[in-house]
Amino acid sequence: MLPPANNLIPELNILPDSVAATPRSTAKPEVNIKPIMLNRWQSFWVMRRIRWHLFRLVLGKVRNPLKTIWALRRLIQIRREYLGDFAFKKVAKVDNRYFFEYNTPGWPSQAFDDYHLAELNRIVPFQHKPYVFKNVIVAITKKCALRCEHCFEWDVLNQKEKLTLADLQTIVRQFQEQGVGQLQFSGGEPLLRMPALLTLLKTAQPGTDFWVLTSGHLLTLETAQALKQAGLTGVTISLDHIEPHLHNQFRGFAEAYNWVEKAAFNANQAGLVVGFSLCATKEFVTTDNLLAYASLVSRLGGAFIQLLEPKAVGHYAGQAVGLSAAQRKMLEAFYTNLNYNPAYHHLPLVVYYDYQRRRAGCAGAADRHVYVDTDGQLHACPFCQKPAGNMLEKNIAGSLESLRQAGCPVLNT
Repeated sequence: MLPPANNLIPELNILPDSVAATPRSTAKPEVNIKPIMLNRWQSFWVMRRIRWHLFRLVLGKVRNPLKTIWALRRLIQIRREYLGDFAFKKVAKVDNRYFFEYNTPGWPSQAFDDYHLAELNRIVPFQHKPYVFKNVIVAITKKCALRCEHCFEWDVLNQKEKLTLADLQTIVRQFQEQGVGQLQFSGGEPLLRMPALLTLLKTAQPGTDFWVLTSGHLLTLETAQALKQAGLTGVTISLDHIEPHLHNQFRGFAEAYNWVEKAAFNANQAGLVVGFSLCATKEFVTTDNLLAYASLVSRLGGAFIQLLEPKAVGHYAGQAVGLSAAQRKMLEAFYTNLNYNPAYHHLPLVVYYDYQRRRAGCAGAADRHVYVDTDGQLHACPFCQKPAGNMLEKNIAGSLESLRQAGCPVLNT
């Protein structure tokens, strides 16, 4: 039996009085969400504007039109090696910014320019900073009210916090000094450290898109608006089934699905980009379920779907949770159709990391992605739990380089 929504586990009785005293409403929010996805012609012209902007941006560094064209083609080639041999055709518009790939900062922004210049620097070096991160995930709390089937932080869940606010500020600053296009705060449930989140956002330097990975717990309209004002770009909400009771069962909490709906509505109202993260289990993955999931995400105002294949780590340790070859093919077809097939243009964009890894190798291990756990330890990704140093140590550059040299612990074993 799932615990009731008003029965938070004792060690999580840490909510501010003003929040804890607020009665929990069971009413669903009215759906009044503006369309997020641009139509085909709008997307076409936005992508033309973005490509022209990139040409001018690269030309400013390369100073040679022919070399600029070559560099842009090389950037496109690298992207297609990972994401698929197709051109971007879909764009989401949120708060006057355009988003066409989950881990790419929205345009126009300093984050967008800095990230693409960093990618350019990999092929036409013009500065002494060869590695800049596309995406970094930092777990800021061990606390969570849920008991999720797949939790990769299961062994430390709800233990005593180790990272102070000052520690987290140091970690964010170090990654911004290294260069990072997108930084995602996770946990546990990161919204349980709301004061720290607001401070991290307000004290960060410009040039990074910040996201929160959340179950939806505590994402009220007031919270969403405060995060947006502090500098948050978007939220990724975990949604693991199209049936509310099955999502609740997966998450181990009776009101988990209601949190998702309310959080999506509130985030949209606040002008945040909304993505949804699906742990695509063997029990869930069918073509019908995936398309129904995409339709549900669209109704909830989602711009992105993040597909995660289950891994035998954390709460799943020792279990045979891997997908069949046929199910992986279903996910690949879902990814390709929703991103590039005109018939699915109205549905959200999809990111599928295992597809990218199987095509071109892992982009984690401090190449373009890295994960920092709730103790500040560096990992190749959230599922490769083999620490390679700590972000609070002095020689962080050495730890990152060692992680790059070692590569993915899973692929290299």
